[in-house]
Amino acid sequence: MVVRQVTQVGPFARRVLLATLALAAAAAVESFIGLATLTTLAPRPAFAQSITLHTPSEVPAGSEFEVTWSGSVEKTDFVSIDEVGAADGSYGEYFYPSKGSPGKLHAPDLPGDYVVRYHSGTTGYRVLGTAPIRVTDVAATLQPVGTVDAGAAFELAWEGPAHSGDFISIDEPGSADGTYGHYVYAKKSPAKFNAPEEAGTYVIRYHMARTYRVIGETELVVGGVDASLTAPAEIVAGSDIEVGWEGPGNDGDYLSIDPEGAPDGEYGDYAYVARANPVTLPVPETPGTYTIRYHMGRTSKVLTTSNLRVLPASATVSGPASVVAGAEFEVRWTGPANRGDYVAIAPAASGPRDYVNYDYAESGKTARMAAPIEAGDYELRYMTASSRQILASVPIRVTPGEFPGRLQVVPASGNAAGPIGAVEVILDASGSMLKRIDGQRRIDIAKGALRKLVGETVPANAQFALRVFGHKEVDSCRSDLEIAAAPLNRSAVLSKIGGVEAMNLARTPIGASLRAVSQDLSGIPGPYVVVLVTDGEETCDGDPEAAIRSLRSSGIDVRVNIVGFAIDDLLLAEAFDEWARLGGGRYVEAHDASELEAAMGSALETTYDVLSDGAVVATGVVGGDAVRLLPGAYDVRVRGGADLGQVTIEPDGHHSLTMP
Repeated sequence: MVVRQVTQVGPFARRVLLATLALAAAAAVESFIGLATLTTLAPRPAFAQSITLHTPSEVPAGSEFEVTWSGSVEKTDFVSIDEVGAADGSYGEYFYPSKGSPGKLHAPDLPGDYVVRYHSGTTGYRVLGTAPIRVTDVAATLQPVGTVDAGAAFELAWEGPAHSGDFISIDEPGSADGTYGHYVYAKKSPAKFNAPEEAGTYVIRYHMARTYRVIGETELVVGGVDASLTAPAEIVAGSDIEVGWEGPGNDGDYLSIDPEGAPDGEYGDYAYVARANPVTLPVPETPGTYTIRYHMGRTSKVLTTSNLRVLPASATVSGPASVVAGAEFEVRWTGPANRGDYVAIAPAASGPRDYVNYDYAESGKTARMAAPIEAGDYELRYMTASSRQILASVPIRVTPGEFPGRLQVVPASGNAAGPIGAVEVILDASGSMLKRIDGQRRIDIAKGALRKLVGETVPANAQFALRVFGHKEVDSCRSDLEIAAAPLNRSAVLSKIGGVEAMNLARTPIGASLRAVSQDLSGIPGPYVVVLVTDGEETCDGDPEAAIRSLRSSGIDVRVNIVGFAIDDLLLAEAFDEWARLGGGRYVEAHDASELEAAMGSALETTYDVLSDGAVVATGVVGGDAVRLLPGAYDVRVRGGADLGQVTIEPDGHHSLTMP
């Protein structure tokens, strides 16, 4: 239409019109270029929202709620609950829609108006959809409990939202919401508590899980308590003493015999008062002045004391001046005959833990033992059970008899440990592991040895599991699988070991921990090697021996090795040795850091027994040093494995067997 108008005008008018059109076209081009420049520099217009969110219109503070949506979903998109007006890149708790519908969020702990937002994961968290949501306030009601004796158990009735992670705690009045004392999770009413052990006024508070916001409270008054002890003023070292008591008798309260002036939290052998009255305690084997103390269970606060003088024990021991190597002979003795005391023959001038043979000191005043097979100078000793003090000694010479021979068992494959499918370590982190050796806590020494075991000894192709007891709760028999059986991830295992801490007055559930092994390693191809590291006896009424028998009789290919750390009680060491023998493994003792590293490093080795007339006369390690034996016929059996048959040892001869 315009063209027709142009063609109908005169020449002059036509030139004017064409010039005008040219100017207009130039202006249009310039305008277009300017517009393009502005479009490049200015922010892009917001995308049209393509996601529709569906949420409740309101939810209680701290509660969990569901979110659904409609629209296209990308893998990195996410949905969050946020403050109203928050920038796209600022968000709270979130979930990924790509993982399935519905998604779940937790409402904030603080009431108010919020917005649920759908963020694009590929365009700078741009919000593609929103839904408003109101968070309503919640409250908790805690019933008054009045006055409670210090340390006593009591119950608290309560009502509240009971969201996952909410908890109720006993706190100092006026403390901030995020500061709290002893607590229990708000799961069911009534909640069970133990009162603080210091008298005074406290406040019991209901905290929300995520912010620790307090939404209910009630007052608690804790009254004082007293105690008294009835005990002898003096007693002979190493014996047992009975102590009568009066006091609160709360679960976890205990009596102990301690050095004079020891802080409340440092104690020796102890016994829980709830189990008996009077309580029986072992008396220290070192003479001196001590204090019997009544401790409260959670803080070890001392309520009362009684002084105790420990008198020196004395003994005598006698036997032949000389004896032929390998021959049996009789030893006579006098002494306190405390539980576990023993008479031993040991190399002259050797340490108190070194001995060749021994027999327990019993009321008959005589003991029988076999002389060493190596000739030389020895001592007969009367030894105390726990601290292994030498109360009496006399020299004895062992004269040559038949020259002993040597027996060595070697692996066929060159791998003394044999094939291993899985290794499970059971670590004792009970209260006694807080004691120190050369300035280091036992638990820290054990963690160092365990790191070395994992880093250097456990086969890379073996699965690994870690079970720990004593590290979670006071006066508890709890045992936790801290690392589930899985292909060995050395860095992850080392990190987990670093987080283990022993807990004062936690107990020792050896039997329960051993019973859990079959479940811990279920479905994993064997054979299994279990390494129990402990510094004390079972204190949770378990039966470790029965647990080991059950493991071995269930058809599981398993060896149970026990590492005794700082074990001075010969009776306990003997029990550990028997348990390990039943478990097809070995018992190894360690008394310092270097010995513990060596003991744990050897825990995967295979052990064999040498028997004469059905009795074990020697024990060795496959691939290890040869054992010395008197000439004669012996049966050789790998613990928990093959019978290697009979061998005849010649005087000064050497015999080698190969383990299949």
